[in-house]
Amino acid sequence: MPSTDTALDPICPLVTPTPSNPSTLATTQRPAYKPRSSDPSALSCSFTVPGDPLSATVVRAAVRTVLRAHGLSVIEEPALSISGELVACGTRFAPGQDLYHSLRWCDGALRIVNWDAHHAHSGSREAAVCAARRKRALLLLAAVVHECGGDWGISKSGPAAEGTRVWARLPLPGA
Repeated sequence: MPSTDTALDPICPLVTPTPSNPSTLATTQRPAYKPRSSDPSALSCSFTVPGDPLSATVVRAAVRTVLRAHGLSVIEEPALSISGELVACGTRFAPGQDLYHSLRWCDGALRIVNWDAHHAHSGSREAAVCAARRKRALLLLAAVVHECGGDWGISKSGPAAEGTRVWARLPLPGA
């Protein structure tokens, strides 16, 4: 005959029953949390945000958290400025489209990449005008990167990929 006391019957046989003393729950069911070392070489983070002006705030908050978690708060201010500018520019050139934002530690520098869905123009004149407008929109980014001794650029879309990728590289000593 089946048991009528459903509180004692587990929903799934793999579910661990609650111990009779709940104060031991944290120590009996989970190992103690051990924070990872703040090693910048482990930094590799990417995410997608909507092409909306408010996304710059979300991206800056995420970048701040990631940099602090990896012991890179020393370059937090320039990285936040660059990330915000990249997202704001991507939003302007591809409104309503998703933006892909990436942070990676490579060769002693923080590499920040932002991809937006604004595709390459077919005519060379239109492409040049568009590139000039994008560069003009990123003057603050250019100044910050220059002051930090880094570099930045706009990558053209490949034949199989659409969109525009803008990147910045911040070396640790300069930032």
